[in-house]
This record gives sequence, structure tokens and C-alpha cells, in this order.
Amino acid sequence: TVLLSLSTMLHIQLPHVNVLSKIDLIEQYGKLDFNLEYYANVLDLKYLIKQLKDKDTFSKKYTKLNKAFCEIIEDFNLVSFYTLNIKDKDSVLQLVKVIDKTNGYCYGTLDPNQEILNSIETPTVDFEYNRIAAVQEKYMN
Repeated sequence: TVLLSLSTMLHIQLPHVNVLSKIDLIEQYGKLDFNLEYYANVLDLKYLIKQLKDKDTFSKKYTKLNKAFCEIIEDFNLVSFYTLNIKDKDSVLQLVKVIDKTNGYCYGTLDPNQEILNSIETPTVDFEYNRIAAVQEKYMN
């Protein structure tokens, strides 16, 4: 998913928001090896390679390939994910704010030559750590 998102971002060159949907079902498939923040912000992928090596023999076979993918993703450092639970009103509202800010909707009716463009108040978006910590506390044990 990360590689696909990165490729799309580089080829299309438009504002891009990546979403991890169905976050309420995240632990249905077992406990995560890392915190949700690790997956959402795509942090130090070298730890993921270590984890993959320890898990199964199939991953050991492709260690060099996995390292190469991780290096590419870390070199660009563009990909991160927002979480979404469609049944949670706050989760949907937070994502709508991020999307509106990303595509410039909050600037829609302004003339670029006006001075007011610099003083406009954009919708507030929580800090990443607070947002992800709240989601992890809500949906993960």
C-alpha cells in the first residue's frame, strides 16, 4: 500500500490523502507488532525488516528486496496515513477537514491577489501524535 501510494503521489503530482479505513476492525486480525503511529506515519522501516525476518522463512528469502523498498519509501518521506472509522462522526469530520485543507477548499472563493489570503484561518487539524494516540486508545487494547 505504501509503495502504491508513493508511486501515485509522484506520477499524478496532485494533493494526496492516504486513508486507513475500517480502523475499528484493526485488532480483529491479531495484535499489531508496533503502535498505530508507526504504521500511520511510516516511521523507521528498518524495524519492520527485522520483524519480517523473525516472522517466517518466506520473508527471509526477500530481505534484500524488502530493504530496497524500505529505502525508497524512506528516501522520499512523503507517505503517511489518516485513520477512518465510517461509523464514528469525529473520525469522518477529522478526515473531511484534512481533505478540505489538502485540496484548498477553504480558499475556494478568494481571489489570489487579495491580501486576505494570507490572513485566512484554515480549519484546525490536531497534531499527528494526539490524533493517532486517541484512535489507538479507542480501538486497540
